[in-house]
Amino acid sequence: MAQVVTDIPYRADESHPDQESRVAPIPRPGYHGRYPRWIGHKFEPDGSVRSFPGHGIMCHLPPHDAMYHALQQFRDDLQQQDFASSLVLLPPSVWHMTVYEGVSDQIRKRNGRPGELDLDCSLEQCHKFVTSKLASFDLGCEPWFRMRPVGWEPIEDGIALKIAGANAVEEEKIRGLRDRLANLHTVEQHDKEDLARYLQMALEKLPKEFELGAPGFCTYENMVAINRKFDLINQADGV
Repeated sequence: MAQVVTDIPYRADESHPDQESRVAPIPRPGYHGRYPRWIGHKFEPDGSVRSFPGHGIMCHLPPHDAMYHALQQFRDDLQQQDFASSLVLLPPSVWHMTVYEGVSDQIRKRNGRPGELDLDCSLEQCHKFVTSKLASFDLGCEPWFRMRPVGWEPIEDGIALKIAGANAVEEEKIRGLRDRLANLHTVEQHDKEDLARYLQMALEKLPKEFELGAPGFCTYENMVAINRKFDLINQADGV
């Protein structure tokens, strides 16, 4: 069973991160070793969606962008392949870049929770805590990001496209935003210095550059039900 979603970024020129450094659920007996690591957590072996609630800061891929249409075509092509039954194809509505990983309710580790909250606090408490922190957060940059594809996620835990800023200015803009979110959110990010990003699909022929929408605070019930609560804004002008 393969899936088209993964959560642990790393550079194309680096080895896979050590398993112990991952902020991930405890493996379920009888699953891991036979399936990708998120089977039994985010998805069932038959591809059906499991509950996996949480939140994060995400930029969605807008429907008007050429990359969106290219990925739609790739998704349609995949569905016609003999191996299509081995893939969980995420709907276009949830294609996004995770700017900053937040909280997953099933991951109750110290490096997966805001430092000010107890490990046994409810997900709703986490949502409220982060929302209050973000209320006065200044985006501090233009709300759109120009990106470029830089490589592939090996087909191990899923199929994913690695993306990065289209140029040094865009890359620094993302780096600065992540650093400021890290100071605010206080959830440890093991990949903080790794500026390769994931867009949750893959394609052989891609536009050279594409645009992502504004970063926003999103909650989710599972991998196909993402609810965008609000955009991060420039506090000076309210946009």
